[in-house]
Amino acid sequence: MSNALYKISYGLYAISTNFYGKDNACIVNTVQMVTETPTRIALAVNKNCFTHEVIAQTGEFNVSVLTVEAPFELFKKLGMQSGRDVDKLDGISYIKREENGIISLTEYTNAVICAKVVSSVDLGTHTLFIADVTKS
Repeated sequence: MSNALYKISYGLYAISTNFYGKDNACIVNTVQMVTETPTRIALAVNKNCFTHEVIAQTGEFNVSVLTVEAPFELFKKLGMQSGRDVDKLDGISYIKREENGIISLTEYTNAVICAKVVSSVDLGTHTLFIADVTKS
């Protein structure tokens, strides 16, 4: 693999979902605006993640764009355990429920994007969800 691929910069994002009243979130590094009109983003999620399962079933998610000040504890909580096994949001007080019924982070975030999936692409280990931005 080319070393040039390791030079691509990434951000870190908390992707939140809600399924029958159960809130969940995970950490991803691949969210990108893909069109302005309509305003759409692309999100790549590993198929092994519970968050992937929920997005595939509900078609909705929120993106909290994380700041560099986000503590490692947040990454451990949202990224190093499965929402199938634990309540990842237990003990996190800095959340709010958006109009779409899905939570977002209110601290350590530069922006919040609410999105509704319009299509998806199977990438093998991941799915690329293409989504309309419903609030930003």
